[in-house]
Amino acid sequence: MSRQDTPNFDDLIGREVSPAERARLHSVHELLVEAGPPPELSPELEEVPWPDEALAPLGLVRTRSQRKKSRPWPLYAAAAAALLLIGFLAGQVGGSNSGSFSTSNVVKMHGVANASAAAAVIQVGRPGSDQNWPMELTISNLAPAPNGGYYDLWLSKHGKPVFLCGSFNTRRAADTVVRLSAAYPLNDGSIDGWIVTRHVAGTPETRGQGPLVMTT
Repeated sequence: MSRQDTPNFDDLIGREVSPAERARLHSVHELLVEAGPPPELSPELEEVPWPDEALAPLGLVRTRSQRKKSRPWPLYAAAAAALLLIGFLAGQVGGSNSGSFSTSNVVKMHGVANASAAAAVIQVGRPGSDQNWPMELTISNLAPAPNGGYYDLWLSKHGKPVFLCGSFNTRRAADTVVRLSAAYPLNDGSIDGWIVTRHVAGTPETRGQGPLVMTT
């Protein structure tokens, strides 16, 4: 299969996959494209009664010289194992959206002070029947909070924390993706932005009084 014949990655995956999962799937996609499909089945697999509709999506074809022979049970076992593998891989790709939600709004954040290199994207979903609305926070270049500390994501008003959306920490030298959920009002004028503060380990829990590290 040539590059020109390769299905478009965006058409296969869609746009609702998180950035981290999208990057992982794109790496797998590129490896499969580089490997390319074999031109035809091996003699051993020719013996397995693969249905043509199962072979076509994989780019595999039967040779014209195929002859009907007895099919010993080890070949059936190999066929079953291959089908299980194909099903697993299809589930990995097709199921990558299983936990996704319909994004209604995207919020971008930037770092401040000592975290000026940090950035984040919040994908905000639509509220469910229980009026809880999901969100997915993707953070880049924000170092893990030192000495057992952590970060808090807040809905804010005039740069001040109002509603706590959740706490998280980050991985060193890698993006962090965090799923959160909240039930606070978004459109009643009580908030106008988002901030991230850092909680210092060993200090009392206070209402967003830790150092400010990110804002919208």
